Amino acid sequence: MHGVGSRNKLRASHARLYPGSGMLDRLGRAICTAECLPRKELHEAWEMATRVRQCFTGGRVVDLCCGYGLLGQVMLLLDDSLTVAIAVDVKVPPNHGLIHQAIAEEFPQLRGRVRFVNAPLQGIDIDADDIVVSAHACGPLSDDVISTGADRHARLAVLPCCHQYRRRADLAGLPDPALAMDIERAVLLRARGYRVWTPSIPVEVSPKNRLLLGAPASRVVVDHDDAAASQVSPSPAWWSQMA
Repeated sequence: MHGVGSRNKLRASHARLYPGSGMLDRLGRAICTAECLPRKELHEAWEMATRVRQCFTGGRVVDLCCGYGLLGQVMLLLDDSLTVAIAVDVKVPPNHGLIHQAIAEEFPQLRGRVRFVNAPLQGIDIDADDIVVSAHACGPLSDDVISTGADRHARLAVLPCCHQYRRRADLAGLPDPALAMDIERAVLLRARGYRVWTPSIPVEVSPKNRLLLGAPASRVVVDHDDAAASQVSPSPAWWSQMA
């Protein structure tokens, strides 16, 4: 099976899976020519970018723990108001250039607007006009991304994964300790003056599908109350179990 959540790499022969003229199909066919990206990563980036765009526009995209840097590039494609994408990882995969070249061949408007940086999170300059994003930063890396962005009062969008709750005795016995950890992250952001939203991507793309979006409350102009960007509101039941 080669569904949208497949970890198998897209090959040239898989271009048949993207037969249409829309942006996702064009992007899929381009990535198939590079023959190095798992299909799952394409659809995670697409689903996450479409939801982030519903809340945030304008400025730079800073893609932390970026891997191939696909998320930042998809965001540039979806929103002309974004200027550049800075893709940051401690060690960017060697084939990242193949992915970017393939995408830029199909979408020339990306040329010169994507910069890859090998560096730790702490070595990157971030300002309040940036959108800091990260897809599946494992375990505490998600917390590092959130802290890095919030320290600069930037807008944030994180898709956490690999929740390391086994050593959290206070979460033992909860029906969903990973959810409890994500609620903690949301509550901490709200305590720092952020407005927070918790949309999700389709579970068939990834079972780790909860997004955490935040922006300084003073900078929120449009109120997003639709299902794709619902404001988080931890229930009293979670509060009592987390106490």
